[in-house]
Amino acid sequence: MFAFVSKAFSPIGNKIESLLLRDKHKTSRITLSHNTLYVLPSKMGMLFLLVAVLNFILGANYQNNLIQVTAYLMLILVLMSLIQAYSNMKGLVLDFQDIPDVFANQPVSYRVRVSNEQRRSYAVNLKWDGVSYLLDSVDNAPQEVIISGDKHTRGKYAAKRLKIMSSFPFSLAQVWSYLEPKKMYYVYPATYAHNHPLSTYLTQSDESDSTALYKPGNDEFAGLREKKHQVDYRRISWKHFAKREELLEKEFVTQAQTAKVLDFESLVGSTEQRLSMMAFTIEEAKRQSIPIAIQLPGKHLATDGPTTEYTEILRALATFKQGRVAHG
Repeated sequence: MFAFVSKAFSPIGNKIESLLLRDKHKTSRITLSHNTLYVLPSKMGMLFLLVAVLNFILGANYQNNLIQVTAYLMLILVLMSLIQAYSNMKGLVLDFQDIPDVFANQPVSYRVRVSNEQRRSYAVNLKWDGVSYLLDSVDNAPQEVIISGDKHTRGKYAAKRLKIMSSFPFSLAQVWSYLEPKKMYYVYPATYAHNHPLSTYLTQSDESDSTALYKPGNDEFAGLREKKHQVDYRRISWKHFAKREELLEKEFVTQAQTAKVLDFESLVGSTEQRLSMMAFTIEEAKRQSIPIAIQLPGKHLATDGPTTEYTEILRALATFKQGRVAHG
């Protein structure tokens, strides 16, 4: 019954919580203090208070001073637990590091650095994406914590809120806070380790085709652009300057290594199967440093080697929707 009521009111509670928290936890680094820490009696603490109230009523009815003193002591113990729990967490510094992109068959990892230069904190529990990580103690030496969350389907995700909590020292009080960095991460399609060689799904692009890769050089004229500082004056378009009195720089390019093209339409299977084969092939190309281009409906991407360009291609696969490509 309790679980049903808790589940029914959970969305309302989340909205109220978001309204109360506002934006003070939406940061990549937070130092816990009076305006970012929240403390209440825990479930055990509430039960402890209930017993204290019953003892007080019982002592008052039977005029038993010893029972009443016991009730007072129980109340004081709960109050002291609230103060101690707050002091234990005060000054804790959480520095968000990263949530690396992953494939759909891999768990997402949350990386955060934890320290406390004011005191030593004990029994600090970090909870993210349904997974908890317990730190026995935290001092001024930063600790790198990696929390492995659940696996997700491919797509683009906003980082979930990290909850920091502790019930030290007597488990009669619960103190907590949050860290909510403005971070987006991508889940790529799960790689389908097919037995075909890398060249099976790749076709050679023609030199005249749009899939050929170009980089800055001196071979072919590519157009005009605004003049930059310290440019070679031999590249200034003086004819254009004479007509419009505007300094423009001639831009030349050199055709780089011809790209191998991976075409979504040429593959067989469902959308997810095709994307999985593409993701696997891209990873193979990255490992072998092979320039590669992909052709998705409505979008063409190519790389000439840098790892960041392979990442952009994988992110395009992560956000792909049939009929269009979601731009990240």
